[in-house]
Amino acid sequence: MKHVVKPFPVFIAAIGLLIATIVGVCAAPLTTETSQRIISWNAYSRQFIDAPLFELLPIPGTATYRAIVSQSGKTWTVESQSPQVSLASIWPKLAVKKFALSFEWTDVGGKVIASKAATDRVKAPDFAGFHEPPADWRAAADKGTTYLLHVGRNGDPPYHEPGVPTWIWSAYSACPAAPHGADVGYPCLAIPSLIDAMVACAKAGGPHADEAMQQARAAADWALHNRHPDEGALPLFPYSTIAHGKFAGGLEGGSVNLLRASWFGVGMVELYEADGKRRADYLEYARHIATVTAKFQAADGSFPYRLNPQTGAVVEPYTPAAIEFVRLVDSVAPYGVGDDMLKAQHRALRWMTAYVMATHHWQACFEDVPQILPYANLSQFEAEMTIRSLCRHRGEDPTYLPMAETVNRWIEDQFVVFGPESEAFDHPVKGPLVFEQFACWYPMEVHTGIWINSLLDLHAATGKAEYLDKAKAAGNAICAQQFDDGSFSTFGARCYPDGKLVGVQSGNWYNCNAAAVQALYRLDAYCRTHLPAK
Repeated sequence: MKHVVKPFPVFIAAIGLLIATIVGVCAAPLTTETSQRIISWNAYSRQFIDAPLFELLPIPGTATYRAIVSQSGKTWTVESQSPQVSLASIWPKLAVKKFALSFEWTDVGGKVIASKAATDRVKAPDFAGFHEPPADWRAAADKGTTYLLHVGRNGDPPYHEPGVPTWIWSAYSACPAAPHGADVGYPCLAIPSLIDAMVACAKAGGPHADEAMQQARAAADWALHNRHPDEGALPLFPYSTIAHGKFAGGLEGGSVNLLRASWFGVGMVELYEADGKRRADYLEYARHIATVTAKFQAADGSFPYRLNPQTGAVVEPYTPAAIEFVRLVDSVAPYGVGDDMLKAQHRALRWMTAYVMATHHWQACFEDVPQILPYANLSQFEAEMTIRSLCRHRGEDPTYLPMAETVNRWIEDQFVVFGPESEAFDHPVKGPLVFEQFACWYPMEVHTGIWINSLLDLHAATGKAEYLDKAKAAGNAICAQQFDDGSFSTFGARCYPDGKLVGVQSGNWYNCNAAAVQALYRLDAYCRTHLPAK
C-alpha cells in the first residue's frame, strides 16, 4: 500500500502526492475500509506501551475469538470466548519492537469463519527516568524566538502582505518544491501560537522582547481587520484558512473550523493581559468569539467541526475540540461572563468526559485533515488541552484529576516515543517526543511542547516527580531537534545519538516552532522557581 506524504498535518487523495513532493516524508495512508472487524478505538493504533485490549465484531456462530501475535520467528496465540481479547498474558514476552497482529473467529469445531489479516504494530519503550543534565532551555527558546522574528520580518513567502508577519500567510518554511515556503496559512492556529511564544519571550526578558511584542500586536491587529463580514451565521468570525491573498483555500475552502477560533480567542486574551490590559478590543473580540460559538452548541454539550460561515450549515459534524471552547471561557471568565456562558462551558466539559474520554474518540481535527472513519486518525492534540482543563477544574469534581492522569497515560501509550530504540519511527530520535496523529506519524516539536505544558500542570496539581522528570526529558529532546539558525525540526529530522540529519532541514512549521519556544520558556521558569516535590 502506498503512503501519502505531507508537511503537517495531512492532505490526502489528489494533493497527497503534491505534499509528498514538497516535503519528502511519509505518513500513514488514511483508510477507506468500511467493514472493520476490530471495533474498539485502537483498531488503527500504531504503537502500545501497555498491553492492549481489542474489541472484535461479534460474528454469529463464533465460539472462540483469537489473536495471533508474531515477532522474530515466534508466535503466540491468545483466545477468548468473548469478543474482547487482551494481550496482557503475552505482553511481557514481547520484545520492545515491531510485531504482527492478526485475528480469527472460529466456530465450536475450530473452523475459521472470519479473519483479520496481520498488521504491523509496535511495542514501544516506557519512560526510563531522567538521568542527564538539563539542557539550556532558555537559550534554545531565545534562539528560537530570534529565528521566528527574523522570519516574520524578512521572510519571502509566495504572498506577502506589507507590514504583516510572514507566518500569517505562510504556514511553513521553504522546502525543495516550495522554495518560498507555504502558499497557505492558518491564522487561527498560527496567531495564538506565535502570541504564546512572543509573550513568553517578553515575560522572560529575552532578547528582542520589544520586537516580539510588536509582532504579536501586529498579528492580533491584522486579525481584527481581516475577519468575516458582520453578517451571516458567523459574523466577524476569524478565518481558519487563507491562501495567496484570499480568505479561503486549502482543504477547507470557504469553510470554518468552528472551535479553532476559541484557540485564537485564548491568544487574544493572553495578549490583552501581557499588554497591560490596554487593548480592550483584544478582550472583547475573544468574548465575541465565545458568544458566537456558543450558539452552535448541541444539547449534549458538543459542537460541530466545520461550518459554512454564511449559512451555518454543518460541513463536517464531529470534533473533540469542545475543550477549546472550555479554555476560551476560562480565559474571559475573570473579566465577566454570564451564567449561560458558564453553563455552556460546563456542558462542554461534561461532554468531553462522558463521551470523548470514555470512547477515546480523539479524532484529529486540523485544518488540513479531511473527514475520516471513526478512530482511523486519532491525535493527542485535544487530549492535551483536556488534561490542562481537568487540572484547572479539579476542585469541581474529585474525578477530574484522576481523569487527567488517565488521559496522559493514554497519550504516552499511543503517541510518545520515549527511547531511540523504538521501532515506532523509521530512525532513532532522542526521546521523549510526541507523534502528531496516526496519519502524520512524525515526532514533532509542537506536540512535545504542548505535552510539556500538560506535564507541568499535572506536576503542579499532583506533586508527582515523574511528571516533572518527563517534562525535563522532553525539553532536552526538543533542544536536540534545533538547528543552527534557531529553527526546530517539525518532523524529527535529527537522528540520535549523532545528530545526523535525516531527510531535509526545511519545511518546518512556524506555529510548531512557536509552541516549542513557549514550552521551553515555561519549563525553564518553572524549574527555576519550583521547589522539589516532597
